[in-house]
Amino acid sequence: MGTDPAVDRLIHTVLQPGFAGRNEPPRWLADAIGRGLGGVVYFSHNIGDVDTTATLSGQLHELGDVLIATDEEGGIVSRLGARDGSPHVGAAMLGRVDDVAATRAVGAAIGADLRASGIDIDLAPVVDVNSNPGNPVIGVRSFGATPQLVTRHAIAYAEGLQATGVAATAKHFPGHGDTAVDSHVGLPQVDAPLEVLRERELAPFAAVVRAGVRAVMTAHVILPALDPSRPATISAPVLSMLRNELGFDGVIMTDALDMGAIRDTIGLGEGCVQALLAGADLLGLGNPVLGATTSDKDLQVFTEARTVLARAVDEGRLPVERLEQAAGRIDALRRWRRTRAAAPPVVDRSADLSVAGRSLATRGQLELPSNPLRVLDIRRQRNVAAGALPALTVQAVLDARPGSSITSAFVLPEAVEGHADDAELAPRSDLPVADVVVTGSPRHDAAEDEQLRVALAANPDALVLVLGYATGTEELAGARRVIWTFGDSVPTAAAVTTLLHR
Repeated sequence: MGTDPAVDRLIHTVLQPGFAGRNEPPRWLADAIGRGLGGVVYFSHNIGDVDTTATLSGQLHELGDVLIATDEEGGIVSRLGARDGSPHVGAAMLGRVDDVAATRAVGAAIGADLRASGIDIDLAPVVDVNSNPGNPVIGVRSFGATPQLVTRHAIAYAEGLQATGVAATAKHFPGHGDTAVDSHVGLPQVDAPLEVLRERELAPFAAVVRAGVRAVMTAHVILPALDPSRPATISAPVLSMLRNELGFDGVIMTDALDMGAIRDTIGLGEGCVQALLAGADLLGLGNPVLGATTSDKDLQVFTEARTVLARAVDEGRLPVERLEQAAGRIDALRRWRRTRAAAPPVVDRSADLSVAGRSLATRGQLELPSNPLRVLDIRRQRNVAAGALPALTVQAVLDARPGSSITSAFVLPEAVEGHADDAELAPRSDLPVADVVVTGSPRHDAAEDEQLRVALAANPDALVLVLGYATGTEELAGARRVIWTFGDSVPTAAAVTTLLHR
């Protein structure tokens, strides 16, 4: 006995798969859109140049009323800039400069770029308060370490985006900042009491909801003060707080349900069912290219989600009324998209470079030798949301002195977004003496810190370039010459080049 056509359409409406391909949608995806598919997510493997991506988006939109989303935070998490780097600064730089008008302008510029590629939803801004400096996945993706700072910039960013007709998504509710585990590969927990959660984690989300953000993304994080056993994505008490206490009536979408916190516990299909029962509306199925052993993994993942949902309806575990409620909110977001102007407004693109320059911090003399440079990159970690960390600023330093060379302090495997396995990252024991040492986030990784110590022992005057999260410029007491950038982007590379040649 087949699924009722109306129920089948509702099930399709609440799904948001990824897919393989860049030039045209696969056949299964075209069929799913025709049956009411709610959304798709672009990852870097879907992104070509602007014309190629816009053509793909046009094909998808012609097939049906599907919402196209992607992660375009600026800085190190940039799907549009996955190959050449983001032309936009990241959240930590914006928070450090603390110029709300500049943040709004950057949000609008990102929105214009997304519109040009035919994308409807930005999975940004990050509204997490980075209160744990050891956080392995948020770091420079956050505007800062206080709820007040995060609040004013999250609002400005969302306002800038939505002014261009691109929906903003506040993430990762109810807060991924005070964690030491990455939910891509494990199940993090925030042990703060409820009063602290309300003042720190929840306050920025409450403010951005009041400001009119169109979507909120859940976190695969356990908060014992609200629910001791279930991560927020599948927790009715947590998502009820978003609805009832914060008053949000837009689309609640899940973070990728193929992440370890869900996939390795209850499984993707059951995660879909439980997320809907908890109150989520749009189910992100994740990146189907990661770990793929067959060419049709995207179809397999989608089929698993759709089949398990249909079974749950047949068994009476998933009420049709819950599907109807979720689909109603998705339809409201579709209507909002259709009301946007034919073209985005003209935006100010000067803010990114200004912010990049103002966000830099330095110590000591920054003059570099006139001869070719010996650069040592001791970054071991790869940010899971971003994949392989960009090397834009590193390349700018190399280009400043023709003939310069670069050596990695670790043997690095290939990395793509969503993959964090660093078991194969072996430290080199034959480090060259370096003029410039590139590091990520100090005190996040003992092996990286040890390679930095060895490098500075060999050349105490080496210029240390810090591209990751830093709690302050008092760090790296053993380094005489330092540049802190608080992230990486095309404007960051330009700002550092200007600094080194002034």
